[in-house]
This record gives sequence, C-alpha cells and structure tokens, in this order.
Amino acid sequence: MSKGQVDEAMKLHRERLAIFEQLGDTRSRAVTLGDIARILVDKGQVDEAMKLHRERLAVYVQLGDADGRANALWSIARIEMERKQAKEALEHLTESYAILQGIGRLDGICMVGIDLGMALCAGGAREKGLEILKRSLDGLKQLGQSDLARQVQGLIDRIEGQAG
Repeated sequence: MSKGQVDEAMKLHRERLAIFEQLGDTRSRAVTLGDIARILVDKGQVDEAMKLHRERLAVYVQLGDADGRANALWSIARIEMERKQAKEALEHLTESYAILQGIGRLDGICMVGIDLGMALCAGGAREKGLEILKRSLDGLKQLGQSDLARQVQGLIDRIEGQAG
C-alpha cells in the first residue's frame, strides 16, 4: 500500500470513528480503533497504536465481548513482542489463548497459539510451547490452512532439531 493509500485509509477510518461516536455505537467504534491501530503500527507509530488497543480492550471488557477482548489482548501482545517485552507479551498471549479456548474459536486458538507457542519456547518452556504449536498445527489442518500449517510444521521441526 502506498503512502497515499495509507493516508486515505486512515482518513476514512477516522471519519467512520466519528460517525460511530455520534451514534454511540461502542462496539463498531472499538473495531474501528483496531483498524486505525493496525495502520499506525504499519506507520511505525506503535505508542499511539498501543493506546488504541488498550482503549479497545477496555470497551470489550465493558461489553462482555470475549472474542473482542481476546483479539485486543493479542494485538497488545504482538506490539509487546516487537518491543522485546517478553513477560508482558506472554501474559497477554496466555490470557487471549485461554479466552479463545473457552469460546471455542479455532481460528483464534491457532493464530494466538503460534505466537504463544513461540514465546514459550523462547522463554525456556520448550515442551509446553511445542505442545501449543502442535495444537495450532492440528487446528490449521482442520481449517484447511495448508500453507500456514506447513510453515508451523517447519517451525516445530526447527525447534525440535535444537534439542540438547
């Protein structure tokens, strides 16, 4: 996406945000905050993106929206991973993963599980991390995500090859 397209997308999302705020539609506002935050991350404005993700999280907690809460936690964790804030990222990934397991959201379990599994392996909990990665692999196969499943299998093979 070119800079002009990114700027135009940001403008449209901000306009949508204003409309949702006028309507008092907190759920749509939270979704739009996530869209804006993703653009900000792409632009390297991670501090502002983190603020928006935390705001989304508060909205989803208030609404009792478990799926939205899990997604916001995962978004926060991904920024923390980039910032090398391993402890915080692991906490948020663990919470997101548990929520997704509780609601049976297989696609989310798989995607968050990849990040959680890698974080656990990197943090010294190799066996637990591999267990979660293998669950993600099984889920990706169930979902027909063969390309991503192959990538996760390669990751598992590399981690298992580092034993010793």
